[in-house]
Amino acid sequence: MKLTFKYPVYPTNTQETVLFEWLDHLCELQNSARHDRKVAWETEGERISCNDQQKKLKVAREKYADFREVPQDIQICALERTDKAFDGFYRRCENGAAKKGYPRHRKRIKSLTWKLRKYTKVVRPKTKDAPKQTIRVRQNPIRETAWKHDRLKVPKLGEVKIYMHRPLAGDPKEVTIVKKASGWYAHITCKLPDTPKVGPTDAIAVDVGTTHYLTTSEGETEDNPRWYRKVEGLLHKHNQTMARRKKGSKRWYKAVHASALHQERTTNKRKDFIGKLVYKLYHHQENNVLVAENLKVSNMVQNKHLSKSISDASWSKFFQWCGNIAERDGFHFHQVNPKDTSQTCSCCGIKSPKKLSLAIRTFDCSFCGMSLGRDHNAALNILFRAAAAHRGERWVSTLYETRNTPQKALGFKNANQLSLFDALLSSPLL
Repeated sequence: MKLTFKYPVYPTNTQETVLFEWLDHLCELQNSARHDRKVAWETEGERISCNDQQKKLKVAREKYADFREVPQDIQICALERTDKAFDGFYRRCENGAAKKGYPRHRKRIKSLTWKLRKYTKVVRPKTKDAPKQTIRVRQNPIRETAWKHDRLKVPKLGEVKIYMHRPLAGDPKEVTIVKKASGWYAHITCKLPDTPKVGPTDAIAVDVGTTHYLTTSEGETEDNPRWYRKVEGLLHKHNQTMARRKKGSKRWYKAVHASALHQERTTNKRKDFIGKLVYKLYHHQENNVLVAENLKVSNMVQNKHLSKSISDASWSKFFQWCGNIAERDGFHFHQVNPKDTSQTCSCCGIKSPKKLSLAIRTFDCSFCGMSLGRDHNAALNILFRAAAAHRGERWVSTLYETRNTPQKALGFKNANQLSLFDALLSSPLL
């Protein structure tokens, strides 16, 4: 398992100038690597590998001084980034995807990465009779100090101030320096041992929406903050200021920075809300199983009436963080088929004969008479579908009571109308 730690860094003016020069060089390097691959395919029909381009880089470093000024590890990571983009393009072509996604020409890049190498270390024993041990240890990118800021070791740049607000955990593998509107940040990726999964004992299902951000299977709701809509007017004001100024002037760049800073703060608020919400569902409510729908958010944002609200809610980020935190802490996260979860009664399993529009917020079953909130009913159906896919875990009894109690209470002669969950057991999505 890999875990990335994000820390703010504070380079000096001289170091910042060097970093900007490196970013420009890496942008040209990636565009050159992209051009070589494109020409080789169009003229000879061959694919250039990352190893071939690294050999060309070695020749260029011997010939040109500007290539030698940039650390070689950072240049190799830039070539690997280009190689990863082309691998994804070839994979989509082989799978027959509608959008192939050919790697684009980069106008600017805002991050640089280098991998931490290993070196040989001799461990001297405490006793005289014990033999010496030779081990391979990875480089430590941080030098701790007695002051507020520690030091980040950057190749060919020296030590840069870094604020370690939380300690590193695991084995550091690579470091990425990112330039954002609010400043410079260091992302240190560490490798940790996999956390063993806990036994599933308490499960909860959530149904995401735009009226409420989510509704749980226990009937609790979480308000939708609508971060983008709250500050949409201020963003429009920044754009108007930018449009009034001459493009390329100092005042225009100042307005661009103000707009970028505004959008970054909005993104940080949204991420903070999602992170705290996922932590609350798992730890504060003491649940070790979380179930949600497997929504195709990229298709849902095509709806012109709901695209802004769906993008503002950032459901994809919420599902991603649910899976990441479950992997980190040893919990469980499952996604089920979302078909007709809000159109089916969670009590008797009968689908509504008339499709319910989004304006109808209460589900009234005409067969068993159950009346429940639309989102609460959908959350219960999501939990029952997960139970049907995982029989043998704790919540099997809940599924059994849901499927059989209404039949006995209402005197049904057959259970055809209660066979909602039978087909889901063989579903490839579960």
